[in-house]
Amino acid sequence: MNIKLTIALVLTSGSLFAQTATNHDVKRINEVAENGTLAQKEALISELLTETKKSKDPNRLETISNYLYYLGRENSSDSLRNIVAKKYPKSQIARSQYITNVYYKQESAQAKEKSWKQLIKQWPIPKTEEIKIAYDYVLGDLTRTFANEGNKVKALEYLDQMNERFWRAQGYIPVANTFLQQGDTIAALPLIQKSIEDAEYYITLPKEQQDNRSGFAAVGYPGYVSQLADIYSKQGKHEDVLPLIERAIALAPNSASNFSSAYFKALQNAGRNLEALQQLELIYKKGTFTYKPNMKELYTALNGSDKGFDAYIARLDKDVVKSIQEHIGQYATSQALPDFELLNLKGEKVSLASLKGKVLVLDFWATWCQPCIRSFPGMKAAQDLYLNDKDVQFLFINTWERDKNYKENVAKFISTNKYPFQVLYDDQKDPETGKVLAAKLGVNGIPAKFIVDKEGIIRYALTGSSSDIDYIKLEMKELIESVKQPKKS
Repeated sequence: MNIKLTIALVLTSGSLFAQTATNHDVKRINEVAENGTLAQKEALISELLTETKKSKDPNRLETISNYLYYLGRENSSDSLRNIVAKKYPKSQIARSQYITNVYYKQESAQAKEKSWKQLIKQWPIPKTEEIKIAYDYVLGDLTRTFANEGNKVKALEYLDQMNERFWRAQGYIPVANTFLQQGDTIAALPLIQKSIEDAEYYITLPKEQQDNRSGFAAVGYPGYVSQLADIYSKQGKHEDVLPLIERAIALAPNSASNFSSAYFKALQNAGRNLEALQQLELIYKKGTFTYKPNMKELYTALNGSDKGFDAYIARLDKDVVKSIQEHIGQYATSQALPDFELLNLKGEKVSLASLKGKVLVLDFWATWCQPCIRSFPGMKAAQDLYLNDKDVQFLFINTWERDKNYKENVAKFISTNKYPFQVLYDDQKDPETGKVLAAKLGVNGIPAKFIVDKEGIIRYALTGSSSDIDYIKLEMKELIESVKQPKKS
């Protein structure tokens, strides 16, 4: 799960670092937090705590609270937030605490609606150009609750109150999905269409006008288009599908591969079997093998029989492996793996020293990270390839957990899913830097994987993962086998 875009949006909204903080201030704090020694961090924390006793600006105090959290002083951050909320009841911190402690404690739509009305009465929605994401988060939840309870009128009423055009698809699409599950396609369609229109508005802005909001709005665009194409197909409106997808590809050519699944179906329905098969080839070569039955169907239709299909797939497999061999170069790096000593699920210490002489596959993950979880069947398949290879060790390093009882949750998750993984808890801070292993390695998104050679040198580092089991297995094999070879000088 990549968090760079999320951070960028939060920064844009001003809810992480208040606008009173200068760029220099932000840069200085970030530098110390990322690369400072423990002594430098403690000095900065002391400076910030001293400032809290003088400042009477709730926005600045919120900024300091966020800095303290970023620097690992969660308790001090929480304490400061509580003080500010009590002393400045109209502040953004007080608003946030109301949303967390009052609004989200409600269960029914009616109770949430009452809390929403109290929220905007006590903290009116600004009429300025200030980004109003905090209110849209709540509106999104409120609309979903009404939709889940079957109150379509109320759900649509509150959807119309969404403030931010770049964000409102996050409210529209979940409600549209609920309507679809309830069999109400007529109500769902306009919401999906509006989501597409909003994304296209930002995608087509002149480059100089595009910002983080544009990037965020465009992220879901392929999914919205594919969903609408699927609805049109089910309605028998095949003539509407191709123009929809071809327009999307023209507007977002860099995302063309994300439309391939919907595009192949539209081409097949239009009787353009060769082009449909070509789209599936693109999907296959990118590591998604689930459409192999469809490929066989199209291949047979084009050739009159399935003779030669296995050889055709074998050629594609060679292309896939070649593509993997070519693209893993972008993951190449060369840095020493920092020393570590972490606890496993049994409470036993596992150190880097104890793994000396092995090729290591480090997979940083968290129980809440869906891309991490989706990659696990593939990672298990990759690990199974090396079960009898004593020179290769997979380590699944649990990091960034949010719950206090994370160890119990992690153990339960691994046990329930019967994953034969060596799991380590990344919760031991380095006494010199105050960083956990993920931070020392510069991890800024998970899943993050590192392939380490027998000398303890990280040879490959990659963030994100496919969810296709066979592709992950192939990619991991190529990475591991590459690392097994002596490094060229």
